[in-house]
Formats: sequence, structure tokens, C-alpha cells
Amino acid sequence: MIEFFAAMAASIMVATTRPEVYMIEESCSYSVYDNGIYRELTQDDIDIMARCVMSEAGGQSDECKEAVATTILNRWMSPRYSNSIPDIISNAYSTADNGPVTNECYLAVYSAIAWWGSDFALLPRSIYYFRAGHYHEWALDYRQIDDLYFSAPMDAVFD
Repeated sequence: MIEFFAAMAASIMVATTRPEVYMIEESCSYSVYDNGIYRELTQDDIDIMARCVMSEAGGQSDECKEAVATTILNRWMSPRYSNSIPDIISNAYSTADNGPVTNECYLAVYSAIAWWGSDFALLPRSIYYFRAGHYHEWALDYRQIDDLYFSAPMDAVFD
């Protein structure tokens, strides 16, 4: 099992740069809380997310990997989608077996969890979609990272 911890400044509220997230060997539970919604992630959820990141963005930068993980969390925390990580991934993402999942993919998942919904998150909560090569025609363009183009629903409000 892998655990994460953030090397943070004395107060995250006054930090001007994003602290790094590191991994250590151990087990722990992971949770995300937002606007009265509290959800827990299991190690199986982490594993399938890391497999998905490897499949969708394995050849991309660490930033792009984390952005893919963030879209999964955005869907998971949204009332628009299932509150099951496996359901979300099986309905919209690839989990092809591209070999062993790298530590970089796990680190991308842990970073996305650590910073989700904060000022340090790579993407706003309303970014649910991405694709290679170009933006979706039916969504709001948000940002390109490497070869992936990230988008939001047409009714999105950027936080």
C-alpha cells in the first residue's frame, strides 16, 4: 500500500507555491469533503485510478497525469455522476493493460486527491472531459496539457 503526505508551509492559506506531494510505503484511508459531501476512497479505488491514468496519459507529463486523475475526482464528487470510482472509470475512461502502473501514475492520483478543490488543484471542479488532439465540439474549452484537451459542460461555472 502507498500513502501520501504533503510537505507544506506553516500555513497552506499563505503559501504562494504548491507544495510537493511525496509517497511512502504504508496504508491509510483517503477522503474528500466538499459542501457537505464526504466520500472515502479505498485502495482499490486508488489502484484503478492509477491504472486509468497509466492508460489515458502514461506517455504524458506528470502534470497531465494529475489532470486526468482530477477529472475522475471531479466526476466522483459531482451529483451528475456515480459516486463509484469503478463505475465512473468503466463508463468513460480506458483502463487498458499497458504494463505495470508506474509510481508517477500513483503520485498523480495522490496529488490530485491532496489538492482537489483547493487553490492548488490543477483543474477546477467543473472540468469533467478530456480528449487527445482537440477539444470536444459540444463542451467549453478549458486548457490543453501536452496532447490532451480538457473541457467542461456548456453550463459549467468555473470555480
